[in-house]
Amino acid sequence: MFGHLKPEDFINLMEGGEPSARQRTHLEACGRCREIWNASKPMYAGVNSLDAEMPEPDWEQFRSSVRNQLLSRTIQRQTAVRRWTGWAVRPAIAWALSLFIAVGIPTGAFLWHLQKHDRPSAGVQNTQPLPAPELIEAGTDKTIFDDLIELNDSEQAQFQAMLEAAQRGTQRVQ
Repeated sequence: MFGHLKPEDFINLMEGGEPSARQRTHLEACGRCREIWNASKPMYAGVNSLDAEMPEPDWEQFRSSVRNQLLSRTIQRQTAVRRWTGWAVRPAIAWALSLFIAVGIPTGAFLWHLQKHDRPSAGVQNTQPLPAPELIEAGTDKTIFDDLIELNDSEQAQFQAMLEAAQRGTQRVQ
């Protein structure tokens, strides 16, 4: 049947709310809702009786026990810290750290600077040039060939002369 009472309506009725005229007429006419209402009343009464039997906690005792536990934890933490880093150790750690900063860092920077100047420069390496076919394959930029096609006659002759001179130079070295 359309228009049955909702669970919220049953809860409101059980908690002492007054049913509206529509709800009252629906409960009288609908057997299903009347059956749910009659089955829910004893269950709600049983749950409410459990609340009455439960004693109220002693909040003063609870607060004092929590406070005592928190205080004991902080005292334990403070004594553990004092054991590991006692007052006699702290000045020694401060002196060691300041000595490291004052001596260690400048020394490291100076040695790093010396090593940097002792290395040979990368641009002055004396290596043999690769043969032309391997040189072409080694390059990743293939657009140079497009530029070669666009050369005029005089530029082509000049480029060919440069290639022949380079080839003669590599033959002499070998």
